[in-house]
Amino acid sequence: MRPAKETMHRHFKILLSLLMITIVAIPASAFTIYLKDGSRLIAKEKHRIEDGKAIIVLQNGTSTFIELSEIDIPRTEQANLGDYGTALILEDGQLVEAQINPTEQKQQRLTDVASKPESGGALTRPQTRRQASAAPSVSQQRVETGAVDLTTFPRAPYSEMEISAEATRFLRTLGIEGVQVYQGSDPNRAFLEITTNSEAAVFRGLDAAADTLLHLLNRYPDRVQSLELLMSTSDRDRAGQFHLTREVAVALADNDVEASELFIQHVQF
Repeated sequence: MRPAKETMHRHFKILLSLLMITIVAIPASAFTIYLKDGSRLIAKEKHRIEDGKAIIVLQNGTSTFIELSEIDIPRTEQANLGDYGTALILEDGQLVEAQINPTEQKQQRLTDVASKPESGGALTRPQTRRQASAAPSVSQQRVETGAVDLTTFPRAPYSEMEISAEATRFLRTLGIEGVQVYQGSDPNRAFLEITTNSEAAVFRGLDAAADTLLHLLNRYPDRVQSLELLMSTSDRDRAGQFHLTREVAVALADNDVEASELFIQHVQF
């Protein structure tokens, strides 16, 4: 049999590995750009300004641009003071954003922590972290229908910034303002989160999301395949989540099905 201390150490290493999955960290060398609509972009370096546009180099080396007026400059500057990185950290069952000091990060990493047991079998961990044994694997939580629970799914910026910006712009033309665009549970899916405070707003959001998917499929046919949609009230109460495919969006756009009927047929609870 394994000694009790060795077994406990091995168990904690496994739990810490799970904890690492629930932390979406942005490298300290990256530059976080916050937009006025509340979303954010992760660049390799600080953007440069040309003719009223912010020229941005993404983490994968791709260059793109957005209007400078769309950037929340005070928040962006504050977030990048001291070249700190940012991370989404699980605290009390919620993902919250925190700044990471790169100097402290070099001194102690999770992988280092897992390999250094203290006396009595405990592990050295940052005091701001919750106990590893209490951290659930957020991305694995599912609703009763078996779909990923989007209310607890980690929020990470959508990998295709151009598509994210176009989806937000197009939704605004349809009268949908309270929207965020994240990476979906599948690499080929974008995840839209829309605030809806009435039944009419829910159906309008569903219609708008379907139209947006068809627009993106026409404009970026090889870069996005479907949308995951979560609608919530301002109080964060669930108003419905969906997986919108081309077939579903076409049926709604062609009036083959009403938004209220589609809601009943495809809502995931």
